[in-house]
Amino acid sequence: MALITSVIVNGINNLSDARYCAGMGVDMMGFNLDDSQPGYVSAQDFKDIAGWVSGVKLVGEFTKTAVEDINELVDACGLDYVQLNKQYLIDEIQQIKCPVIQRARFTKDTIESELVEEMHLYKDHVAYFIIFSDDYNTIDDTNIRFLQDLARDFKVLIGFGIGKENVTEVIQQINPAGIGLRGGQEIKPGLKDYDTLQEIFEVLEEA
Repeated sequence: MALITSVIVNGINNLSDARYCAGMGVDMMGFNLDDSQPGYVSAQDFKDIAGWVSGVKLVGEFTKTAVEDINELVDACGLDYVQLNKQYLIDEIQQIKCPVIQRARFTKDTIESELVEEMHLYKDHVAYFIIFSDDYNTIDDTNIRFLQDLARDFKVLIGFGIGKENVTEVIQQINPAGIGLRGGQEIKPGLKDYDTLQEIFEVLEEA
């Protein structure tokens, strides 16, 4: 299956999600490998899950992990990308052994010019910015213009405010490098409710 845009699904923590997302044609799957964070997946569990999927880039998500420990996991897990969920120093990013996805926070209090300036500083050192928001539950007239501006200047993945109702409009109007979605907990081992993801994937399927 081919999707009309690049998709990363973050927060993968079980084989059901991993196999489902790989089968639906996502480009990247993110696993929380930071043992200080909720939803942590151990390196061994990661390898057990990743061994069952193919054709997808594997992303390790980190928030507080030291760079030397990140690099150990890059090697041990065969990561294709590292996603940093907080801002690391540029010289730290330069030491990471694989391409970096930098999470960028966009809220109602964000001073747009300051965020743009910050992203320009990091632009040459990261592969993508994934834009998230604690405030905005959707993408509308209050934020779409700024997201359009970001997508013109940077390789951004839109990681908030996306549903089946607006995903096509987001892609057409913002033209991001891709979108970010989230996996979730199994109801019980091997049993998942995929309704939300499935609805978005159905819209994203190429005709």
